[in-house]
Amino acid sequence: MNYLTSKLRKLFVFSDKEREVTNAQNVKKTQKYSLKEDRILRLLFIFVGPAVLGMLINALYNFVDRIFVGHFVGVDGLSAVTMVFPVTLFQFGFVLLFGSGSGILIAKYLGESKPEKAENVLGNAIAGLCIIMIIFTSAGLLFHKQLLQLFGANGELLNLSSAYLFVLILGFPLSFFRALEFTCRAEGNPKLPAKLVVLSCIINVCLDYVFMKIFNLGIRGAALATIIAQATNVLFLMRYYVSGKSLVKLVWNKIKINKKILLPIVLVGLAPFLMDLAISFQNVFANHLLLQSGGTDGVAAMGIIYGINIFFMMIALGTGDAMQPIISFNYGAKLFSRSQKTLVLALKIVGVAAIVGVVVLELFPEQITNIFIDGNDNGNVINTTITALQIFAISIPFYSVQIIVTRYFQALEKNKLATFLALLRPIFLFIPIVYVLNSWYGLTGIWIAFVVSDTLSAIISVLLVKKYVPNKKKTPISMS
Repeated sequence: MNYLTSKLRKLFVFSDKEREVTNAQNVKKTQKYSLKEDRILRLLFIFVGPAVLGMLINALYNFVDRIFVGHFVGVDGLSAVTMVFPVTLFQFGFVLLFGSGSGILIAKYLGESKPEKAENVLGNAIAGLCIIMIIFTSAGLLFHKQLLQLFGANGELLNLSSAYLFVLILGFPLSFFRALEFTCRAEGNPKLPAKLVVLSCIINVCLDYVFMKIFNLGIRGAALATIIAQATNVLFLMRYYVSGKSLVKLVWNKIKINKKILLPIVLVGLAPFLMDLAISFQNVFANHLLLQSGGTDGVAAMGIIYGINIFFMMIALGTGDAMQPIISFNYGAKLFSRSQKTLVLALKIVGVAAIVGVVVLELFPEQITNIFIDGNDNGNVINTTITALQIFAISIPFYSVQIIVTRYFQALEKNKLATFLALLRPIFLFIPIVYVLNSWYGLTGIWIAFVVSDTLSAIISVLLVKKYVPNKKKTPISMS
């Protein structure tokens, strides 16, 4: 027993001597670049590269999940995964709430040379995650089936979606702590989260095959592969902090709720949380209309779109999350022009990726759709998805701009602006627009609604950036 204990300790906890070595290494790492002095383009490559790579790999295993589900479970399986998607989005919203909120504050305090405040933020974020994790997991286990019924699931669709969601909920106690990816990037270590996402992707894809093909676990196998992959990611992130390798130290007596510290974390992280929550609600609303206008085939088509669109969404989210430490640090250091330049370059990055996405989806919609399901047996779903993809593709550049601008205002701690933009696209615009267009054009109107709402939100976002510009003379941005 003592031998086993010592081995576990070596795996997750370093000795004092090892801590000294790793702390020295951390200092050297931080000297490789300067958030205050290095060229913005270089910093973006350092931060955006690993973050986007990590997000893309994360998207890849969602993509592969849907391929396995489509081939081993069928169209009903794809529909079930789509019905569960709003719940997983809602859960990830809390990861964003605490991860993004604490990450921005940590970067800002490091920019202000206040490491003790950064430690307080990390401790409160972990304490908050523990509380949310207990509440969310308990409620999910008790009421997941009733929730899916509210979403419109019934019959075989309800059975499949509840089986999938139940297994995912079992993994929530660890998956909430993916928030540590944000704090890790905020302290200047963007590579570790990216490496761990690569590892979890490999695990997820391998286990998908093992559980669904070899063990024939069906949709439960897909969920089980996902939670094991996420758990691996989180355990290594925890090891990073427990071992003392992190720049911002995990101080055990600071893992507690302090309202004066927790409230700023929540306020700063509120925009991405509300955006995630709003998109979750948007998906529930869209799924209801899809069931009415296109049945399970319409929902399955939406599931395929999610599986493809997530690549371009993750590029925008990865770029937005990665630019935030640069913006927050320089904003804290009163270098406002560097914050603005970071925004401009980030918009160019997502703009190029979005144009590539539009071209690919417009030229090869049928080939892409056939990756997910067998066209010989699902002709109606194929035709529906091809039409949907070609319309939906137009929205990619517009929602990418809106995501980046929202993250920009969040990094500046302009919480009202960020919150407004977070709700603008999925709630204030999409809901009324999709209701009208669906009544006019049926199923096609739903796809058009995404394009119209995304276009309008992008225009409004750009106008707000032009209106609220931080500068040296005027203390930045009047709307907070």
